Amino acid sequence: MKKVMLIGDSIRLSYEAKVAALLAGKATLTGPDENCRFSAYTLFKLQAWVPDNDFDVIQWNNGQWDVCYLLDGKIHTPLANYLELQERIATILLKKTKRLIFATTTPVWPQFAQARVNPRCNEDISAYNSAAATRLGSLGVEINDLYSPIFEDVKRYISGDMVHLTEEGSDLCANRVAAAIGD
Repeated sequence: MKKVMLIGDSIRLSYEAKVAALLAGKATLTGPDENCRFSAYTLFKLQAWVPDNDFDVIQWNNGQWDVCYLLDGKIHTPLANYLELQERIATILLKKTKRLIFATTTPVWPQFAQARVNPRCNEDISAYNSAAATRLGSLGVEINDLYSPIFEDVKRYISGDMVHLTEEGSDLCANRVAAAIGD
C-alpha cells in the first residue's frame, strides 16, 4: 500500500478526507491537521510535519494566503519570494518521497479582488501558478492543475465566500488529486 501525504491550506483540508476515501485499500493518506497557510509557514513547519523520508507520494500546495493583499496594499508574498520558497520546499520534500506533486492554487470569484479583507485576484493566482509550474517542473516536480477545471465554472465550484470550495468543487479536486496520486 502506498504511503501518501497531502500538505496545504484550507482548500486541501476540504478535499483530503475524500481523497482518502477514493484511495482506500490502495494508500494510507496523512497530512498535517492544521491549515498549512502560506509558503514561509509551510517551509518552517516541514520538519515537524514530514519527519520521515519514506513517502511514496507527497502533494503540496500554497498560494491562497501568498497572493492576498494586506492592509498596506502589497501582496503577502511577492512572486520572486514565492518561487524561492516553493523551490526550497520542493528541495526538502524531494528527499522525503519517491514522487512529488505541486497542486496549483484554485481560483477565486472575480469579485474577491474588491474584498475589504485580504483581497486577491485570479490574474495573480494564474501568474503564480504558471511561474511555479515552470520552476518546479524543472526540478522534476509533477504539477496537478486544480486551477483550470475550477476556473471553468468558478461560481459552481467556489462557495459564496468567494475562496473556498463548494461540495462539488471539493469532489472535483479530490478526484483530480486521487488520479494524480494513482494506484
